[in-house]
Amino acid sequence: MLSFACVVLAAGAGTRFGAPKAAATTPDGDTFTESIARTAREAGADPIIVVAPKAHTVPEGTRRVENADPGSDPVVSLRLGLAQLANTSVGGTLVWPVDCPFVKQETVTALVEAAASRGAVIAVPSYGARRGHPAWFARDVWLELMTIENGGARAVVRRDEKRVLNVPVDDRAILADIDTQADLAEALAEWPT
Repeated sequence: MLSFACVVLAAGAGTRFGAPKAAATTPDGDTFTESIARTAREAGADPIIVVAPKAHTVPEGTRRVENADPGSDPVVSLRLGLAQLANTSVGGTLVWPVDCPFVKQETVTALVEAAASRGAVIAVPSYGARRGHPAWFARDVWLELMTIENGGARAVVRRDEKRVLNVPVDDRAILADIDTQADLAEALAEWPT
């Protein structure tokens, strides 16, 4: 199994949500970041980097990186996370937005195993015809993620579709995009924990 990390993008202010989503909780009482970190750890990610606002306490066993500007583009948080991985030996990383806390561990394992077995540079889970999160980025594309001028990680994915491995999964939670309290209520109705 390929060694890999996970970068959790959790630094946003959560303006539409009403509070930072890093501290939002699932019905079992875990924060979104705790839920994501547990799933990533169970799938084998190490280290797990949580890019979070200043006041947020990160889950035990993860490494906290502060993004001092909660209004910045997500690629800023991604770059802060990748910088923490520069001196590690991991072959790639999951990039996991905090607004997708209900993805199953089996989904993450399937994504990483497919990326490893196929030597994928980029791999994304898909449900039906739609791509979701988290995404896999091999170390080979980290420089692109660190230097792309516009569009962030999405632009890197779209730059060359031939190098993107779509991994079909039976997990609609990869499509979650919890930006509001109504989005959370809808997600909980669809994927009760």
